[in-house]
Amino acid sequence: MDIPTQLPQILVDVGRIDQVLLNLLHNAVKYTPDSGYITIGATPIQIPSSAQLPDGFPHDHPSGAWLIISVSDTGVGIPAEHLPRIFERFYKVDQARTRGSGTGLGLAIARHLVEGHGGRIWVTSTVGVGTTFFCTLPTAD
Repeated sequence: MDIPTQLPQILVDVGRIDQVLLNLLHNAVKYTPDSGYITIGATPIQIPSSAQLPDGFPHDHPSGAWLIISVSDTGVGIPAEHLPRIFERFYKVDQARTRGSGTGLGLAIARHLVEGHGGRIWVTSTVGVGTTFFCTLPTAD
């Protein structure tokens, strides 16, 4: 875990965000070999309305005070051509690359729940290196 001892309070439905985090962790476990590792991180960030977004942020991310949560793994990675569709309902990259099955709904649900809180969710990945999912949640600051 890469989480500071002091974090701001977030303005969320805890049960729904638990569902998001469990979904992301489940995927990380499913796509990471036994010799790999998974890291969870959290960092507060302030995005002023007049500022340019930090590198890698979605272009439509709102300004304000946010908590960035990341779930990184050293798994198989996702080919670049699949990244634009990864949050679509029922979309699966490759069933042969996973340990276990799924419906292809987990990431679509995660996106719906995060965006319902005003945040955004996105992914970076390199085949053979791993994947990192990021999501932002509004803070009380």
